[in-house]
Amino acid sequence: MKSRFFLITTSCLISLVGAGSFNPVFATKLNARPLPSERELKDFENSQVQAPEVSRYSRRMDYRDAERAKAEHEEAARKEAALRAAQAHKEQVAAGQKAIQQALEENNRGVMFGKQGRWTEAIHAHEAACQHEPGNKQYRINLSAARCAYAQDRISHKEFDAAAGLLRKALAAAPDNGLAVKLLNETMKKQGRDPSNADERILAGDQLAAIGEWEAAMVEYQTALQLESTAKTSTKMGDLAQHYGQVSTAINWYRKAISQDKDYGPAQRQLGIALLSTRDPKLLTDAASALRTAVILDSKDHLAGQQLVELWRHQVASNPLLAENHLGLAGALQLTGDFNGAESEYNKLQALEPTNPGLAAGRASLGRARQHAMADKHKLAAETLFNQGLKREALAEISQAAMMEPKNAKYQFLLGECLEANGDLRGAHQAYLTCVLIDPEKNKEAAYRMKEMQRGNVQRTMGGIAPQMNYPQHLQQPQAQHYAQAPVQQHMAPSPAMQKNMFEGGSGMQSNHQMGFRTHDDNAPQAVAQAQAVSQPVSAQAPISPFAALGHTGRVPQQMPQAPQQVAPKPVAAAAQLNIPDEVMNRVVELENAKNYDGAVAVLREVLNSNLQNAEVHHRVAVNLLAGGNITDAIAEFRIASALRPSNKEFAGDLARAMAIHKRSIQNAFGEGAPASGKEVAAK
Repeated sequence: MKSRFFLITTSCLISLVGAGSFNPVFATKLNARPLPSERELKDFENSQVQAPEVSRYSRRMDYRDAERAKAEHEEAARKEAALRAAQAHKEQVAAGQKAIQQALEENNRGVMFGKQGRWTEAIHAHEAACQHEPGNKQYRINLSAARCAYAQDRISHKEFDAAAGLLRKALAAAPDNGLAVKLLNETMKKQGRDPSNADERILAGDQLAAIGEWEAAMVEYQTALQLESTAKTSTKMGDLAQHYGQVSTAINWYRKAISQDKDYGPAQRQLGIALLSTRDPKLLTDAASALRTAVILDSKDHLAGQQLVELWRHQVASNPLLAENHLGLAGALQLTGDFNGAESEYNKLQALEPTNPGLAAGRASLGRARQHAMADKHKLAAETLFNQGLKREALAEISQAAMMEPKNAKYQFLLGECLEANGDLRGAHQAYLTCVLIDPEKNKEAAYRMKEMQRGNVQRTMGGIAPQMNYPQHLQQPQAQHYAQAPVQQHMAPSPAMQKNMFEGGSGMQSNHQMGFRTHDDNAPQAVAQAQAVSQPVSAQAPISPFAALGHTGRVPQQMPQAPQQVAPKPVAAAAQLNIPDEVMNRVVELENAKNYDGAVAVLREVLNSNLQNAEVHHRVAVNLLAGGNITDAIAEFRIASALRPSNKEFAGDLARAMAIHKRSIQNAFGEGAPASGKEVAAK
């Protein structure tokens, strides 16, 4: 079958080829239109072009496209910033011109108000001018002049407080206003203040700063600095800079104050606080050192103690595993009196690092601090009992303190006073000698007491030696007498050397008692003083000290020692010195000569009702109150007189001596009966 099919196919092909070769085949011509081209599909004339279909696949941007876009964005931002800066500058220039114009208008208004005497409105206008243009010196000069003129008006109406405030603000506006300086000094004198006293100016500055008047306070602080450059004035200047946010300037002032007096606690405290405010970790060590020194110098400086404890608490919180942080916090707590908290920190330190070299020393220091606190309690109790006249109980308490800290000079001095008050003169001499041996430079009063005891100048009172004031001479009673003197052996054995004690205290500071007082005037015989007092005119006499012969009860002792020499009487205060009428002064002197001290006080108080700033009258009232037995009110009047005249050393000395007399409770000594004889004192 296959062969037959092949043969048939082959024959057919041969026939076809043969036929083609003889009969050629021609292609048929096409008459249809050709296919349209792309150009013909688009009608460009009628804009009816159909866009080709966009591919759904977008091309990725390469780095060149990104850089191009970024450059375009930056250029647009730059142009926009330039436009904004130009607009802001234009607005600033316009605002500056407007401010200058407003300042000029306000200044002109102030000048106009000043010519009309409308000082309040003039000051407000000049203040507005200075606000619009702070850098214009002429506007500030005009403001200072307006305030100064208004202050002169207030002075004419005797409104000295208001005038002083205006004058300080005038100097704040223009420090070179010489008229304001002169008027301020005169006004302060009329207020009873001493403008040449640096402490007085600082006090005024503190009062002004307390009510927010920092410009006026700045004037007072700067004046105090010009009068006397001390650690106190430098510290106040630092406080001023700290208030205005000038921390670096404040730190420089505080460091200068410390260089002037390294023992001035407020400068140390303020330096530590200023260093902490910088938040610079590098300054934390200096801050902690300054605060610690401040607390050591003054244990009652609670602000310094609080800042020190907070500093170390923050350090412990930031790194509780660091042993040194716990050691620092323990020391801070110990200095501030939190002994239990310090013990807790030492326990934590032992748990973290038992071999820490500061652990043993810290715990030993804590033990001494506890011991000192207990001794100080006994000392405070002794002072309280001593002031209440319980001399034996006071001696028992101070003896406990002295046994705990035998090298504490303050304890030894109070022990000597208590022994002297109890009649143990040998023991008192030994206590004073121990006090001097501890620190001769800071315990000169103890040496003076020993010298007076050896001279026999000992008056038997509740408080030991009764000091005498240097008052004028006519308040003393003719029969006034001193107490009997107790004999004292001239040669006393020196005190035995004290053994070292791990809990012993320091040398102690100088006693608060006034130095240089005497139990009686060795150079002024009583009879001569009385004769000289009588020879003075009545209107010229002034009160003498009641302390030389009277207690504050006004009672007269029984015996009078003789004095070998005579001196000229002390000048007396006349009516002109007290700034009171002559007839009033004569009345006061008559009452004082009649020993009617209450009547003299009543007359003098009437004078004070019209002039409370008269320091001399306050002082004379105090003398009469003391002569009449009213020691409490007398001390109050002495305080007022000393505050009004802080530069008067006599006022300050009289205040200190009156307080010493009050401290020794002379009134209770009088209640015990007549003074004992020398043998009885020695026996006691």
